[in-house]
Amino acid sequence: MSYMTAGKLQAFEALMKEIPGHNHYDSGCDGICPECRSCCFHRPYWKYQTCVFEECPYSPVKLSTLRCQPVMAREG
Repeated sequence: MSYMTAGKLQAFEALMKEIPGHNHYDSGCDGICPECRSCCFHRPYWKYQTCVFEECPYSPVKLSTLRCQPVMAREG
């Protein structure tokens, strides 16, 4: 799919191109929000984040999609 917009606006452009009631996407796994499961940008099996975007483009507040990474222990 080619986009005419850049950055976070690509999510809204993809949403506007969908036919209402036609796309029933299901990733099969819950995300940080219940709505993530039906989002086409949800990536439940990625190692460091759960979405194509670092922040959810559909959330009204800043919601990070980055997973918590373990802190590496220093050898002393």
